[in-house]
Amino acid sequence: MELVDHIFILLLIVVQPVYGVFEARRFEAKAKAGLPLNRVRIYQQTALMEWIFFALLFAAWFTLGRPISDLGFTAVGGPGFWSGTALLILATVLLLYTWREAKRANEPEKAKQVESIGEIVKFLPHTIRELHNFFGVSITAGIVEEIIYRGFMLWYLTQVMPIWAAVAVSSVGFGLAHSYQGAKGALRTGVIGLAFGIFYVVTGSIWLPIIAHVLFDALQGAAIYELLRKDDDVLKSQPA
Repeated sequence: MELVDHIFILLLIVVQPVYGVFEARRFEAKAKAGLPLNRVRIYQQTALMEWIFFALLFAAWFTLGRPISDLGFTAVGGPGFWSGTALLILATVLLLYTWREAKRANEPEKAKQVESIGEIVKFLPHTIRELHNFFGVSITAGIVEEIIYRGFMLWYLTQVMPIWAAVAVSSVGFGLAHSYQGAKGALRTGVIGLAFGIFYVVTGSIWLPIIAHVLFDALQGAAIYELLRKDDDVLKSQPA
């Protein structure tokens, strides 16, 4: 490992979580002051920062002459990969069902589900324009976060510990990265990170975790939009 690897890890497990919490509190202060949140700008800034980190990581990786396969870009195939594909299809069907149920829910049901989401709901898409930009963040997160937390971080950790210990530690790092969602949100995200880490190891490739992450974020965002949207937003989105 090189110094640059340690710097990237420090940014991931210390700097990024602290910055995320600081920004979340700043946005919460604005909300309490009655100022509207520009969620589209938040999504765009989040995506931009992730792509910048991704570009720096890849530049360093290739400068050091490392194979891209060490980040999980391996040939697809094998029992683990195809079993993972079947599991991904099943999970996608379940997510689509969740989206449909959210779309069909009545107002009391929607209010109950929104309440269960917690404070993070203020950062989730409320309008069709916000949802479209949220899809962009979903694609970014699926690609960038999987390569960073499953590809790079697991590679880094397996230099000093067994693979399953590395999966557990990386899931903690993934949860910390989402500390801006509060303790419950960080814990929930850590569990999701653990599932993605296991998925990555079992399938032997970064491709399926990337697809799974994109679909999970996008379909969850679409379902939550259905809970939060107003009827006038739907009317505006329809052609005249």
